[in-house]
Amino acid sequence: MFNLVIAGAVSGIIAGIVMGLISMALSAVKICKLCLIAIGGGLFTGQLMDEFNGYGIILSWFIHLALSGALGILIVLMLHYFGTKYHILKGAGLLTLVYLANIGVIAPLRGVFPDNQEFFDLLLILLYHILFGGLASFLIVKYKNKIAA
Repeated sequence: MFNLVIAGAVSGIIAGIVMGLISMALSAVKICKLCLIAIGGGLFTGQLMDEFNGYGIILSWFIHLALSGALGILIVLMLHYFGTKYHILKGAGLLTLVYLANIGVIAPLRGVFPDNQEFFDLLLILLYHILFGGLASFLIVKYKNKIAA
């Protein structure tokens, strides 16, 4: 079980790095206004971190990777107890539920999101979560198959 938790954390961090880099790149070229790294950094400051300075980006990436590892562990526990059949859909579905809970409840209560967000940005963040869930569950199952072989 310990190996599965480690696999979940590592796969979550790898998927978080991929998702975070895509989010930062799209935010840097002004395709979207919301950046997941800025949202993650705003969890402790109580506001969206619009401007990236050295310390802010380090704090934001640290929080993002910690949350990614925790979500990877959540995915591996779900796959352990409910089976690995359709694992990519299960991971994407779980992270869709996390997205809905975050957008609908957690972020408005924390005041992290500005009030007037564009619909495209919210859909893009949903796509990031689906990508993260699918990629993390794929990596978990691949790692689990390597251990078993």
